[in-house]
Amino acid sequence: MRIAVVGAGPAGLSLASRIDADVYEEHQEVGLPRHCTSLVSGRSAGEAGIPSDVVLNKYDGLLVTDLQGRRIWFRVRDRIYLLDRPGLERRLSDGVPSIALGVRVEAIKGRYVYTSAGRGGPYDYIAIAEGAVRRFSRIYGEVDRLPGLQVDVRSNKGLSGIVVVYNRKLSDAYFSWIVEIDRGIYRVGLADRCCVVDKLRKLVKLVGGTPVGKPFGGGVLAGPPVRRLVHGHIALLGDAAGLTKPLSGGGIILAVKSGAALAEAIKSGEPEAYEHSMRPTVLRLSAAKAVYKLMYVRGFVHEALRIFDGSEFLAVDYDDHVKTLALAMAASSKAPRALVSALRHLMSRDAGRPST
Repeated sequence: MRIAVVGAGPAGLSLASRIDADVYEEHQEVGLPRHCTSLVSGRSAGEAGIPSDVVLNKYDGLLVTDLQGRRIWFRVRDRIYLLDRPGLERRLSDGVPSIALGVRVEAIKGRYVYTSAGRGGPYDYIAIAEGAVRRFSRIYGEVDRLPGLQVDVRSNKGLSGIVVVYNRKLSDAYFSWIVEIDRGIYRVGLADRCCVVDKLRKLVKLVGGTPVGKPFGGGVLAGPPVRRLVHGHIALLGDAAGLTKPLSGGGIILAVKSGAALAEAIKSGEPEAYEHSMRPTVLRLSAAKAVYKLMYVRGFVHEALRIFDGSEFLAVDYDDHVKTLALAMAASSKAPRALVSALRHLMSRDAGRPST
């Protein structure tokens, strides 16, 4: 059986490290350019077999704030890991016999892949693992994509851990972040519908930061997952399939797991079983997308910060935001008030608009 993989990111490499495949990657080096902050669940990292030597830092929780005095603290049951994503991709590529680097896929027609180096095929299956660019996968379903940008800075502000910021001046449609990489070194960034360069400058100034590298980023996908992952001889993996967490945009672990799931399905002789095995994940992410619409599109996240200001919760599952938020609310005496407010946001035409 001949398999083609479009993209040598975590999803494509996870698949190609488990089966024989022709891998096409448009960039000249695996792992570059950098794209994301690379925060993952410690539990899920273990389940996905993430090597310990690509873990740069570990965190016990995160602070959610609006930078106007309101804050909520989440303790995370299984910790949060900061990964060296380029290092992870290089480790995954060690198990791949051959990768066509610097070869851009121009078109997929039938069972053939047309690239800058010529035609490849025919293939029994073509796995699209192109990441957030979604040049080929978008015809199978739309996924919300926001521009994201971040930079590593040096600062003496004395910040620690992970800080998630919901402040409309820094990000109107999503959020911004400050992640302590090492003592005095922070990864600061944001995703929004527009003006990310100017807003990143504002965030860097806010933390008193001096850049220690060049800004990096790309599209941040906020779901929903596509309805079908397999279309005849085409299979969608990772970000290309919208397999990202809508409330945070994270998708590294989901990418690795989707590649592994497709590999197992192909080995079993039933590639269509891949879609069935990922169904619980797709349903969970679809539910999270509904919460995304309430929190971000309708703007309830700002009201939630006001209601739960000063609270501390246990994040039972960093990868399942819906479960974590539901259990957090269930444990709080402020839950009825929050529920009434959430219903008002859902019914109000003006919800989500900044007050004047």
